[in-house]
Amino acid sequence: MKYVAPSEPQPIGGVLDDWLRLFRCSFRRCWPLALIAAGAGMALQLIAIPRPPRPGLSLLQYLQQTASMVHTPQIIVGDVIFWLIVLVVYGALLAQQAAVARGDESLSIGDSLSAGLRRLPRMLLGGLLLALILGVIILPAAISAGLLIGLHQAGREPVPLLLGAAAGMLALALLLLYVWVRLEFWLPVMFVENCGGAACLGRSWRLVKGHWWRVTAITFVAGIIMWILNLAIGGTLGLIGGFFASHGFSPGDILYRIRIGAALALLARLVTMPLLAAMWLAIYHDLRLRLEGLDLTARAEALGGR
Repeated sequence: MKYVAPSEPQPIGGVLDDWLRLFRCSFRRCWPLALIAAGAGMALQLIAIPRPPRPGLSLLQYLQQTASMVHTPQIIVGDVIFWLIVLVVYGALLAQQAAVARGDESLSIGDSLSAGLRRLPRMLLGGLLLALILGVIILPAAISAGLLIGLHQAGREPVPLLLGAAAGMLALALLLLYVWVRLEFWLPVMFVENCGGAACLGRSWRLVKGHWWRVTAITFVAGIIMWILNLAIGGTLGLIGGFFASHGFSPGDILYRIRIGAALALLARLVTMPLLAAMWLAIYHDLRLRLEGLDLTARAEALGGR
């Protein structure tokens, strides 16, 4: 089945349907890309997992052994490399799905990865700017929480201050959600319109203007679907992997089973990563149709008034 992009803005159900159609039509080309990220995550998890506990080793000793491995320089460097791989893979997924959306099925997996690698510096810049913007909102909430903890430890908790702090933190949380949704589509903008990190954030902000509630509703429904799929696929694989990981049933063996199961659960990324990229693109295309449709209407009215 060949994907055909909508030619006019869709209702919420139409955007969700377009999202799933884009996912189905591009999945054959996308799952090998997602496998790269899933494989990197599994490798990092397995490297960080100690061998099954020796007989006589207490749970506390096994936990200490596990924690000591997590904070080694090798694991920290591995984490950085893993997230760079994830970023490149998301870029490759967006490049591949954007090509399918415009009717181009000739883009190879290698070309998709190349597109993600070329734009990695822009993605890092955009991600850094986004983190700084969100950090400006989170910082006052963190300071307020620190003050409340200090007052609690000092035994001074005035009710008006607590109520004010709670209201302020709620307002900041809502502001954080509002800003996140307005800037959420900077990555599809980058791979469709080929602009820089800062410009992508500005473009996303303009696209969502006037459609925040609608975009939030679509994202929420799609997020629930992806969460259920991740839980079903990852949970099933994790249970199977954990069952066969070890023959013992001591607390240490059970912890080892859990860690192995968590590593295998990452294979759910084969589905969830293409789904997330397709969701971004489906909403982005709908927002762009709405914005450009309004622009065309305004131009037609201006020409008619001359």
